[in-house]
Amino acid sequence: MDIEQKEKKGWLSQVGENLVRRCIVAALAFIIMGLYAMMALNLKLFNPISKAFADYSITDFYYDVSGHNEADTSNIVTIVDMTELPNRAALAMVLDQIAECKPKAIGVDVVFEGLKEEFPEGDTLIFEVAHSQPKTVFSYKMIDDSWDGTTYHQTKRSFFADSLITQGFTNMPRNIYGGMKRQLSVGTRLNGKLVPSLIKAVADEYAGEETVPLEDRNVRINFKPRAYAVVPPDSVYEYRHLIEDRIVLYGAMTEEADMHYTPMGKIAGVKLLAYAIETLLKHNEIKEVPMWVTWLLNFLLMVMTILVFDYYDRWVAKRGPLAKVLWGSLIIKGFVRFFWMAVFMWLAFLLFSLFDISLNMAYGLAAVAFMVTANNLYSVLAKYFEDKKQRKNSAL
Repeated sequence: MDIEQKEKKGWLSQVGENLVRRCIVAALAFIIMGLYAMMALNLKLFNPISKAFADYSITDFYYDVSGHNEADTSNIVTIVDMTELPNRAALAMVLDQIAECKPKAIGVDVVFEGLKEEFPEGDTLIFEVAHSQPKTVFSYKMIDDSWDGTTYHQTKRSFFADSLITQGFTNMPRNIYGGMKRQLSVGTRLNGKLVPSLIKAVADEYAGEETVPLEDRNVRINFKPRAYAVVPPDSVYEYRHLIEDRIVLYGAMTEEADMHYTPMGKIAGVKLLAYAIETLLKHNEIKEVPMWVTWLLNFLLMVMTILVFDYYDRWVAKRGPLAKVLWGSLIIKGFVRFFWMAVFMWLAFLLFSLFDISLNMAYGLAAVAFMVTANNLYSVLAKYFEDKKQRKNSAL
């Protein structure tokens, strides 16, 4: 083997060793991060922190950044606030006025709890309006009757027994670990049959066709900043231009019992429905990157970070004495690390902003914080195994 071939082989061997070292350091950084995370999430001392993180998503950060932009007012959905209406008769009369303004679809976010014997005329009016408005979707709830260990068995709680009246359920998806609403159901199974949610039924009515297939799944709501026109119930005719050819959601805007926490803050349930319906109509559901791809990209981010800082350390070593002290200081390195991480967060935000794709780079960015510790641990382990190898060779 000539000298040139030896040098080439030595160079390739060095590149391979450096790559292996960087991958091991990256893996150690993730392991250290995982140990700290396990400690923080499991120790009682950190219980409030663990609850906060359990209910946090990287998309919340993206929404917070985009929330500083001025929100456009929706030209698809208008909300009529019925919070202050005194009874069902008044509710029915306003609903009749809405229908006279010729909307494309109406969604009624009110679940009527049985008949009101003291005001039978209100029940009568509700039934009459429901039968005279084919474009109106009424809401109902499903209640859990029993749990067999694997499945909840549910019963439909509906004011209308007539199957000709279009209805959709408004149950929120179960969330054991937190109260943040980021998803709503498209459909679910009721006594073995697939039934649509209110948001799907209203979106389909507006579109005049099926917007998404009826499936037992949740839609990941796109909460990009959007304002909704809210019409008071005593001014429906005055705001005809905000109702005609639109979707009208009829619900309470200020009723505390129907307020929900979302990435956009605490909002009314009817506004949550509005966001979900527009997501279905615009087909801009937030798409989550598969977990294995997320971890792979985060690992590659960590390897690239180690590579960049190895190069940076070599660059600093070639500077003069004063420049070496300045550029090699912890403060300057901290700034460099911050801007390096900011670049990746910016790229992930662009992916979300332009293509509605949520890529969680938090794992890799958190691991970067433990890069120095991982490097030191690698040096200690490498020295230990090297000494062990030398002792073994000496014994032979």
